[in-house]
Amino acid sequence: MSLPSIYQNKNIKISTNQQDFFYGNIEENKEPISKYHDIRNDIRRLFTSKNYVYKLNCLITTKDKTINTYVIGNTNNDLITIDNELIPIKDIIDIKEKY
Repeated sequence: MSLPSIYQNKNIKISTNQQDFFYGNIEENKEPISKYHDIRNDIRRLFTSKNYVYKLNCLITTKDKTINTYVIGNTNNDLITIDNELIPIKDIIDIKEKY
């Protein structure tokens, strides 16, 4: 018994489209894209931690100095301290939470 002609596919070809367009990266690049991006992730991690309720006791290292202060919030470009000072995020080299 043969199938009706509407179910028969006579144009069977092997497609190699996926092999032509796939270019993988064998070596993984584990370094951060930029230090600025890494600092943003550290700040985001600090503000989403369980220790953050109103303020975080932080040790902030900038290009010029080291600041020991309480951080209460952030904007797109700055960190806000409890003394109402703004610390530019682009100047921050490292930020650590003090316990």
